[in-house]
Amino acid sequence: PGILSVAYLPVDRVQRHCDLKCLSSIPVQVFTTPTQVPLKGPATCETVSRYDNNGRVETTTLRFRSLDAIPTTHPLAFIVTDVNRQSYLVGLHEPPYPIVRSTQTTGTPSGDPAVISYEVTFTALKALIPLG
Repeated sequence: PGILSVAYLPVDRVQRHCDLKCLSSIPVQVFTTPTQVPLKGPATCETVSRYDNNGRVETTTLRFRSLDAIPTTHPLAFIVTDVNRQSYLVGLHEPPYPIVRSTQTTGTPSGDPAVISYEVTFTALKALIPLG
């Protein structure tokens, strides 16, 4: 129904093999405090599952806008919390890492905000991992 918050953390702070743990019904948790992203407008998160090379693969796309710049010099993982207070991890300790694309706009005189739009794309065996 909606996303309450988006946060990020370095991938080296994420447990190893979270996708395999999730597929094995082992609970996954994050044991560090992530950096919250102040959202500007609604955020969306979409996961698509498909067959690829005789196996199932998921691709998650997270889109949000913010006034703050996110450091993208090192690989990041993202934590998405929905309105039901369920949190999900997008990203793993191991490569491939999420791809972060950003677009900065200056806004328009008619009232469009000057924001940075982010699109995070991540493909793995399990790309949207429930936390808890």
